[in-house]
Amino acid sequence: MKHRLVDLLACPRCQHSPLDLTVLDSAIDPESEYLAKHRDAVRCAQFCALLKENLPAAEVPDCVSCYRQEITEGILRCGGCKVEYPVIGGIPRFNPDAANDFPDFFARNGKHFQNPDFQDAAYFQSLHRETKRSFGYQWLRYRVTGRQDNETHFHERTNTKPGQLEGQLFFEAGCGMGRYIQVAGSNQGVEVVGLDLSLATNRARAENRANPLVHVVQGNILEMPFRPACFDHTYSIGVLHHTPNTYEALRSMVRLVKPNGRVSLWVYHVWKSPQMTGFRGAHAWLKGKIADGLRVMTVRMPMGLLHYLCYLGVPLGWIQIQIARQPALARALLSPLMLPPVSVHPEWRIRLLDTFDWYSPRYQWKHTVAEVAGWFRELGLTDIDTKGFEVTVRGRRPAVAETSPVENASSIRDA
Repeated sequence: MKHRLVDLLACPRCQHSPLDLTVLDSAIDPESEYLAKHRDAVRCAQFCALLKENLPAAEVPDCVSCYRQEITEGILRCGGCKVEYPVIGGIPRFNPDAANDFPDFFARNGKHFQNPDFQDAAYFQSLHRETKRSFGYQWLRYRVTGRQDNETHFHERTNTKPGQLEGQLFFEAGCGMGRYIQVAGSNQGVEVVGLDLSLATNRARAENRANPLVHVVQGNILEMPFRPACFDHTYSIGVLHHTPNTYEALRSMVRLVKPNGRVSLWVYHVWKSPQMTGFRGAHAWLKGKIADGLRVMTVRMPMGLLHYLCYLGVPLGWIQIQIARQPALARALLSPLMLPPVSVHPEWRIRLLDTFDWYSPRYQWKHTVAEVAGWFRELGLTDIDTKGFEVTVRGRRPAVAETSPVENASSIRDA
């Protein structure tokens, strides 16, 4: 963790900021080529944690030194509700069950804590334990990266172009192993923060350790540990439908974008869209029923058992690829083989990963383009764009608004 993050963080319980940082252990990173070229860059907007003073500061902050220092262990204290959050392995940890994940850290450093956020651990686990477990297992076990695929998905879903993002601050809701924050951070002059619920944040940090402008935070999308309106572009790719409530997760994400900033979202689509009729519609409906029926069992399986069962989807996915290339009559005759939902990615390792990704999460909501675009409008976003793979929706937060739809929108929605 860099001191820089303190400028962006806020208490997820009471939204107080800035948080007070106590450094327990730190290290100095080698100076990167980027920092050498941008010694005069001032990144923080409101608070310099290195100097412990609000900005604009009387003295120009030493941003290069700030970005070179990595805080590996520490405590973030809220001046409002007095709750404390640990920094472990270079990552701020805002989940209330952090003590369960890192007992050694608290055994060594428990004396430094006065009021850690353990109060809601049981409730937090009742909502998120399975999701945290499945994605932690997934991204710490599977070593597939697919850099070209990642770049394509990122730029298509966010409607961005490489080399044209300099000076922007990005936020990813649900960064997993860090594949998309790596793509964003590879653009010159781009800074990016990724948040994830699971211990996949450990891998995300390891994958992006060499870039001082890529930051990783462990926390809950529904209780964001960031101050409002601090990012230029917030995005989420294939994640919000795995939360307890997709709409509430989107609303939480929209709160973080600056006026005139961008929001990009991709979530799962319904199996049978209103446009599907006849045989195609019936096939899609039946495939959805089979998928939901299988998931009743798979979400309750041990992760290791499900992993090995997903190997069955590797050859089946290859068969489905071949069937899709056949003439229409052959596709119709072989359509029963297309019913079991498995990945049809051309790379077998990614087919294995994607199939596991489908069957393991507790939550898996599906949506329509019209539904999600309606949410964007309700949250006050404009310039709404739905081009691309369903369901991809993008929008812009207006520069000036008389009211704040993000804050006023209903706080309870059915996913």
